[in-house]
Amino acid sequence: MIGAWVLLAIALGSLQPKLQVKAQDESKTFRTRGAESTRVHDLLDSRFPEAHESMATIVFALPRTQNIYTATSKIGNSTGAICDHAQLPWLKAVGTPDGVLCGDFGHDFTPEGGTQSIADDSSSLVVSAINEKDDTQSVLDFVHTLRRYLPGLSGTPLSSYVTGDAGYNADRADAVAGIDGTLLAITGALVLVLMLLIYRSPLIATLMLGVVMIAYLIATGILYGLVEAGIATVSGQSASILIVLMFGAGTDYALLIVARFRDELRRDADVDAALHAAMARSGPAIFASGAIVVLAMLVLSLANYNATRQMGPTLALGIAIMIAAGQTLLPALLAAFGRRAFWPVVPHVSDARSRGASGTRWRSLSAFVGRHPRSLALASIAILGIGALGNLGGRGYLDLTEQYRSPPESVLGERIIEQRYTPGLAAPLDVLVGTGATAQVQTALANQGLVVSADSQSVDGRLFSYDARFPFDPYSTRALAAVPRIRDAVRKAAKGQTAIVGGVTAEEHDNLVAIDADARLIVPLVLALILLILIALLRCVVAPLYLIGTVILSFGFAMGWSSLVFTHLMGQPDSDPNLSIFAFIFLVALGVDDNIFLMTRIREERAAGRTTRDAILGGLESTGGVITSAGLILAGTFASLMALDLISLFQVGFVVTLGLLIDAFLVRTFLVPSIALLLGERNWWPYSSDLSKAFNRRLRRTENAAG
Repeated sequence: MIGAWVLLAIALGSLQPKLQVKAQDESKTFRTRGAESTRVHDLLDSRFPEAHESMATIVFALPRTQNIYTATSKIGNSTGAICDHAQLPWLKAVGTPDGVLCGDFGHDFTPEGGTQSIADDSSSLVVSAINEKDDTQSVLDFVHTLRRYLPGLSGTPLSSYVTGDAGYNADRADAVAGIDGTLLAITGALVLVLMLLIYRSPLIATLMLGVVMIAYLIATGILYGLVEAGIATVSGQSASILIVLMFGAGTDYALLIVARFRDELRRDADVDAALHAAMARSGPAIFASGAIVVLAMLVLSLANYNATRQMGPTLALGIAIMIAAGQTLLPALLAAFGRRAFWPVVPHVSDARSRGASGTRWRSLSAFVGRHPRSLALASIAILGIGALGNLGGRGYLDLTEQYRSPPESVLGERIIEQRYTPGLAAPLDVLVGTGATAQVQTALANQGLVVSADSQSVDGRLFSYDARFPFDPYSTRALAAVPRIRDAVRKAAKGQTAIVGGVTAEEHDNLVAIDADARLIVPLVLALILLILIALLRCVVAPLYLIGTVILSFGFAMGWSSLVFTHLMGQPDSDPNLSIFAFIFLVALGVDDNIFLMTRIREERAAGRTTRDAILGGLESTGGVITSAGLILAGTFASLMALDLISLFQVGFVVTLGLLIDAFLVRTFLVPSIALLLGERNWWPYSSDLSKAFNRRLRRTENAAG
């Protein structure tokens, strides 16, 4: 078994870097399936001569008190070096609205800036450079070469910025390019350190980390094959969360198996028997927890927003392989090493009654919960409810210029365009019109207060493309709200002919609509699936209901407090539109894991003959240390996302980390046991009689053994 897993990891592990390259291409990630803006993008891509080109906008800027005409020689030298440079084999043309500096655009051309290449205060100049290829690697090479032969951000007094579509795509690809290595280093080191602190055994920590790493390498290799075959897609965002989820959840599952194995070694001198018992008793809870995560991720594949949909199968595959490794590879390693795996703190049968300082602390905490269940339940609910009030403030959504904690060159260049040129130049609308309705649609666009600045005809001559600019910030809520009205106006003007509106603002509008609709579908479906799995696992109805309710409360708390922290402490009043649904999926699917491990242990104790009260307190005492450690590790791995420059992933990491911590230290430690104590035997309704029968069978077996 060990050999099979290792050989598979060796065979597939070399594909992980190739998957990272695939993940750099996020050109289709942040669009909505079937949306009008996506249709516009696809038509532009397939039917217009500039479809497979990429345009970089170069902004030459001086301080606003200086005149760009004083730097014409430096600008000429820079553009000349670009036009003559042999490392730009796919450079098609460089030009301004005043003329082509080199090459041939081959179609009607109006660079960003419209007919205005020089700012009103004469402090900046916009030049556009077109590359004949638009694949990610070509765009990266193109932009990197441009930046090498321009003054750059540090130019004095003349500085330059490469922005536009090519600049944005290159900076986004650069931002996600190093994420895998960063996260692997952070999560690997974190898991190893925490394992050493928990078990004080370097070998057992290394074995668990090795199992997770092998599963990750195999998962990424399989995923790369699926992407190559066109069966799946991957983005930098989903690849990043795959690392965090597999290392966090995988270590949790391994930790529960190892902890149960250690307990059994203290009861049984036979290593094989102890391992068999550990797997038999921990397996159902781990399978149920894994099934919840896998199914929750697969539900994401029903979304229309691409960023949500493509993440689901990727994460489900990773968790499925992680569970398989945890149920086969880890037991094989434990069987091979036996008690030696725990050296130097080797468990012996004589240790069965000794639980150490940690056991004493959890025994005291369990007794405290047993004395004050009502007060603790009310206090916990109050804390969670007050924290959730932070959601009432509302938040905006990140636009393209707000994606990074440290703005890259493309964002800085776009800000200069916004400040020194017409605001709408930063993100024009793309309007596609049938050739018989061009005049009417142009008039309709003008009546909507838009400025039409460019047009291009499709290769088949049936469509015209227009750039339509807002006279105000195209990323504002005002612009988003105007999109449906503009679409209605152009459709009416076209009188049945093609007239559709896309572009960045329209895409953002369509994405927000899709995300809202996706949430209304995904959230209840995930909750229903989790409820059914919990009912099947615990064989009751009441306990699953409050288990789900408590993790929803922790989600509300995490989102509320995070909103306050982001807005008032970090200066981030906006968030990624997908933040709430990602946080919900991870917190509910992963947060319920801790509750599963606790409740299955309580049910096991109850079936063994203890009263419900004693079973609850005993389950809390026996699982407290390991489950809290598992929650801490899972939270720590998600916290690694906070080391990244992309704000969207930073915020996901912060919210999920906070939610997992509150779940581990408040919900699972105080709230769930308190509710269970207050409900007593009603926890197991309508199957509580099954537990009574199990108790009676256990009692009879004990009496017969004694007789």
